[in-house]
Parts: sequence; structure tokens; C-alpha cells
Amino acid sequence: MHTRTTLGIIAAGLVWIAAPAAARADTYTNVTFDSLESGLSLDGRLYLPDSPVENPPAIVMAHGCSGMWSDNDPSTGVAQRHIEKWGIELAAQGYVVLAVDSFTTRTLPGDDEVAFQNQCSGDDFEGEVDPYTKRVDDLAAARAFLIDTYDVHTDGNGLLGWSQGAQSVLVAMAATPSTSNTPYTTALPWAAATAFYPGCGSQMGYGFKISQPIDGWWRPANPVRLHMGESDTFRAHCQRRVDNAWNVYGADPGTADELIWRTYPGVGHSFDRAGTLTFPTAKCTSSEAADPTLRELCAMRDADVDSLAFLLALVTAPTI
Repeated sequence: MHTRTTLGIIAAGLVWIAAPAAARADTYTNVTFDSLESGLSLDGRLYLPDSPVENPPAIVMAHGCSGMWSDNDPSTGVAQRHIEKWGIELAAQGYVVLAVDSFTTRTLPGDDEVAFQNQCSGDDFEGEVDPYTKRVDDLAAARAFLIDTYDVHTDGNGLLGWSQGAQSVLVAMAATPSTSNTPYTTALPWAAATAFYPGCGSQMGYGFKISQPIDGWWRPANPVRLHMGESDTFRAHCQRRVDNAWNVYGADPGTADELIWRTYPGVGHSFDRAGTLTFPTAKCTSSEAADPTLRELCAMRDADVDSLAFLLALVTAPTI
């Protein structure tokens, strides 16, 4: 059971794209909410706008395989820099934002809470929390919490994920179940999503075979942006899925279920970890983009600027 919180409402009709984050007095706080698993609560970091519209839009954010928290330590109480940066900016733009911690409360007795944050390939807890099932459910639980507690717009919800969390986002945005090419008959609860450098291999499902020319049936039901460095080891599998979604299922940019694919030469995984908490307001100039020492920075600025515009256009408050 949650207590509904009524947010202060700005005057009807006011455009809700807000001032830069630095100029605002938004609220950032840590919360606990019910998961879809009986008896299990989840931690999260909540970013609230200081002047929301009625039934504000919401974004749920999904961390990567190294956990959500700064220094991989939940006791810091602050999200990793790229997550914190996005939470602050999205709140400044009028969104209610919740970054979901899928790891900490699932730490088993006797296990080290900090070590459990590291679930990447080769770690002791590699893949302990399944990104294709449990973490997808966590996104749904976060949405239910925001609707119940903050009265967010039920049709104005979006997703933003990184690496392993981006894999969960791709599953949540899929037009079909992972085990069947039969489309869902009910509308997707997510209006749009951005995924940064996910893994797209066979573990994700949807009939994809790494070692065979079988690309399966994954495609989005609603618009998705996918950003990845061309030197990322995950790129080839994602390229196959993108080409298949375009060529077989018609999810081309500009369609109702568009899949936008943006790659960056000379850039690897986690390219957006550089910089500060200041959200970029412009892409790199042509001279900056030509500087090989600025490749990651320019990729981050390109991805951030375009992804923010994408979410602002598609994840919105109710039309008055």
C-alpha cells in the first residue's frame, strides 16, 4: 500500500519544458517500493520536478551490470554520475523520474552488498538478477509505484537504460514475447525508450542465434532509440537485430514503431561516463568531432542531446 502524494501543480496550459537544471529547486531522494515478487521491496532514487503539471509524465531508469550507486556502494546514497545527470535533467524538464536499484535488496544473507553490485561478465555474481525477466518486472513495479504514489500520466511513461539495464528496456519495449512471434494484443505501457549500449545476443531470446544466420523476431512496439559505439563488442549482434527489425518488420525511423540506431566510430562500451553532472546543451562542433581525443565526449553529447529531444517529444503529459 502506498500513500498518494499530490504534487504542486502549475497553471493549466503552461508549457512544461523547464529551465536548465541548475536554475531549479527540484527534489532528489531515495525511496523503497514494492516489487512484483511477493515480500520483496526495491530501492530507488527519485527525482521530482519542483513545478510539475497535473498528471506529469514519468521516466523509469535502469542501471547497468555494475549497479546503480556511486562507487558501486549503496551506502553512498547517490547514483552513478551518468544516471544522476539524467535524473536531474529530466526532473528539470518536468518528469517524475525513478532510477530502479534491481540488485541491493536481492543480496542474500552472508553475501557482501557491495560485491553483489557487480554482476558483469566474469564477476562472482554475474547475471545473478536476470535482466530479461526480473529486471523487466522491476520496471513495471516502478511504473505502478509512480502512478499510485505520484499520480503520473498512465500513458506518458518512458524508459531509459544502460548496458544490462538497456537489455531489460529492449525486452520491455518488444512487440512480442521472447518465446513467440505472436504480437501482444494489449497496448504497451511505455510510450518510448532510449537504450545505451545493450547486449543483443541469444540470451535475450526472440529466436536469435549467434552462430547461425537466424535473426529472430525482436522489434519494438513503440519508438526506441539505440546508441552504441562502433568498437563495442556488443555492436555486431545489435546491428543484426536492428537490420532485421528494419528489413523484415518495417520498424524504420519515421514509423509508429520506429527503431533509431546511432553508432559512433572509434568509441567502445560505456562511452557516456565522461564529463560532469552538467547535461550537454549542444553537440560537438565539426572541429571537436574531428578530434580523436574527444570521441567519447562527442558521442555522449550527441546521444544525450538527441535522446532528450526524443523523450520530450514522445513521453508527455496529458493534452489539455
